[in-house]
Amino acid sequence: MVLMNKDIGLLFEYARSKFTTTDNKIADYFLARRPVKTIEELATDIGVSTASITRFCQKIGLNNLKEFLFLYQEQLDSANPLSKPENDGLHQDYFDVLQQLKHCLDTDVIDQITHAIARHQIIHVFGTGFSALAGADFKFRFGRLGKFVEVVQDTNSMQMYQDILTTDNLVIVLSLNAQNDDMAKVVKNLTRRGIETYLISANPKSKMSQSATATLLTASLHGEERTGMISAQLPMLMAIDHLYYHYVSLDRKTIKNWVSTEAPFGK
Repeated sequence: MVLMNKDIGLLFEYARSKFTTTDNKIADYFLARRPVKTIEELATDIGVSTASITRFCQKIGLNNLKEFLFLYQEQLDSANPLSKPENDGLHQDYFDVLQQLKHCLDTDVIDQITHAIARHQIIHVFGTGFSALAGADFKFRFGRLGKFVEVVQDTNSMQMYQDILTTDNLVIVLSLNAQNDDMAKVVKNLTRRGIETYLISANPKSKMSQSATATLLTASLHGEERTGMISAQLPMLMAIDHLYYHYVSLDRKTIKNWVSTEAPFGK
C-alpha cells in the first residue's frame, strides 16, 4: 500500500460499519488530535487492549500501528490535521489504481481477448450497475470499428440469452467483484457449451473466473476509494482502454472505420 496522502478521516468513515464500541473509542481518540504514543501508552489512555488497537488498524486497511502512526503524524503536522488538499489525495488515489493496473494486467490475456474480438462480429457484453456503464463505452468504441455489440444489463436477460447464443457469439463479462451467483452460473453454462466467454474483474478467485475462458484482471477499489471518491467503473474503463489500444495496434486499418463515423459531424 502507498501510504502517502491517505486520508485518515476517510479510512475511518469507510470502515465505520465494521467498528465495535472499542473501535469507535480508538477512532475518537485520534479524531481529537491526541499526541502520538506507544501502543502500550495508547491502550492505557484509551482504556483498551493493545490487541484491539492492532485489530483497529487492520480494519481501516493498514497492516499495523506503525503504518497508522506514520499517517497520523503526517496529518498532525499538516496545516489541516486529519484532512489534506483534496486534489493531492485524489491524485494519489488515481496513482494507486494505476499502479495496481500496471501489476495485474496480463498482456497475454489482452492478446487472447483482442484476437477473439477480431474473430467475432457479434459481441455480447454482460454487466450490471457501473459495469453496464463501462459496457456502453465498450459498445461505443468497438461499434465504431464495425463490430455489433449488445450490452445486457440484468441477470434475467443474461439467463435468457445464455441458451440462444452460439459459438458465433463472443461474450465479455464485466464484474469488478464477480460475486454474483446468477452470473457465475451463466458464465459456466456458456463456456460448457463452447462459447468463448471472457471475464474482466478485480477478483481472481471468483466462481466466474474459474469458469470463464480467461480472466483479465484489473485494479480494485478498496478502503476510502470505495466511498465514491473514484468512479466505480474506472478500473473497467482502463481495462477496456488497453483492449481497444491493442486491438487497433493489431490492425491499423480498423481505425478507418472510426474515422468514417466522424464524417457526418464534419458536414
